[in-house]
Amino acid sequence: MLRFLFSKTFILQLILAGIFIALVILGTYFFLINYAKTGEAVTVPNLEGYDLVEAEAELTQLDLEIEVIDSIFHLGQQGGIIMEQQPREGSMVKKNRKIYLTISRYETPTVKVPNVLNQTSAIAISKLNRRGFIIGKLTSKTDPCDGCAIGIELNGKTIQPETNIPVGSKIDLIIGQLNEGANSVVPTLYGLTKDEATQVLHNFELNRGAYNFDETVETGGDSLAARVFYQSEKSGESIKLGSPINITLTLDITKLPNVNLDSIKASI
Repeated sequence: MLRFLFSKTFILQLILAGIFIALVILGTYFFLINYAKTGEAVTVPNLEGYDLVEAEAELTQLDLEIEVIDSIFHLGQQGGIIMEQQPREGSMVKKNRKIYLTISRYETPTVKVPNVLNQTSAIAISKLNRRGFIIGKLTSKTDPCDGCAIGIELNGKTIQPETNIPVGSKIDLIIGQLNEGANSVVPTLYGLTKDEATQVLHNFELNRGAYNFDETVETGGDSLAARVFYQSEKSGESIKLGSPINITLTLDITKLPNVNLDSIKASI
């Protein structure tokens, strides 16, 4: 064994192996230098939230190219805003590399209004919400179909089922009532978010009136998380169908009345 370790054959193989390893290391080193040498590699900036024109100007300064590969619809978002990018922010790429972008769609897609006439208001609202519509004002009108949706309006004009209108449109509903001046019971809204409170009121054929936030709510994210701690009409009282209920919301849970939130949410 020792004789082999000191033999010319073994020493020659050892030298050749060392030369091979050195060549691999040197080759890798020079490849990386060639790929990312000064002036050719750039850092990809964060483009999400930029307007497409702004993003193109930013990439042009870095000698990078732009290519839009997809567009997606976001309710309330203006068109041409960068939603996603590839490669991601902070990636190292060579100059003239294409940066692939997904932007918000310029055109608002349309969808057919489902036929909810003569169906209960709860079912009508649920169907319209699932299609991407926002429920606006509920008004009542004397009709034999008590508690049913008997009319659909958009911007004060009557629209027919199966009409194509933009997703996210605010639709007003006319609810039938057997007796003029019919009443509804005011639900408990404490502890609900603004959207949850609106849904509960609609389920009781009432409208959300004005809404305000206390001093704890400072940002848009805060407003989404805030909870109702005041409602203008006491729960359990009788009130005319379609009446508005004003609410005030807070992030301070100590302001909330002592109520069973699970029971309240069960009405959503």
